[in-house]
Amino acid sequence: MDWTIVGTVITVILTVMVYSYLIGDNPLFRLAEHILVGVSVGYATVTIVFSVLIPAVRNVRDEVTAGNTPLAVVYMIPILAGIILLFRPLRAARPFTNLVVALVIGVTAALALGGTIAGTLLPQIGATMLPIGQSGDAFAIVGNVVLVLCTVLTLWYFQFTLRKSKAKTASTRSNLPQTARLAGRWTLMLALGAVFASVFITYLAALIDRVSFLLRLGS
Repeated sequence: MDWTIVGTVITVILTVMVYSYLIGDNPLFRLAEHILVGVSVGYATVTIVFSVLIPAVRNVRDEVTAGNTPLAVVYMIPILAGIILLFRPLRAARPFTNLVVALVIGVTAALALGGTIAGTLLPQIGATMLPIGQSGDAFAIVGNVVLVLCTVLTLWYFQFTLRKSKAKTASTRSNLPQTARLAGRWTLMLALGAVFASVFITYLAALIDRVSFLLRLGS
């Protein structure tokens, strides 16, 4: 049996089932959706078991065999935390499971914050600090000026003030350069529009690829 042909047939059937949503919600589309979710969960489960749990247990076994008990205890902490999470449906175990969930959320938030600062904020600040007048290319100079100006306008748009009184708020607002804030809003809208356009182009490319695949099979 040629498994390539079988895979192609399954691909065609699933593609048609997904595109059946164009005529409305129907059981075929829901079946394809459930298959996608089920396969994703199954793949994630197998990956976690064979790439996380089994290597962790092997590390504990190797450290215990080597006589390195402190390191084995360190390896056992996440394993015990995962086992505790399995008892979350039990009301009596809620205090312990809440502690593990809080630990996971805290670590995840710290990693996300660190990644945002090191991967987005600092590179953006470094990209803004450009030698504007040292480049001989006129287009590069204009691009650097636009980059710095758009960054400043976007940061200027995000102004959060505490309203103490209506009179003071009115006087404060009258002193703010509303034109700069409006320009910052438009700069932000242009950036978000570019992001949405790139996402749309990505999905459009996927759609063209699937349609081309069906047309090649039909021909």
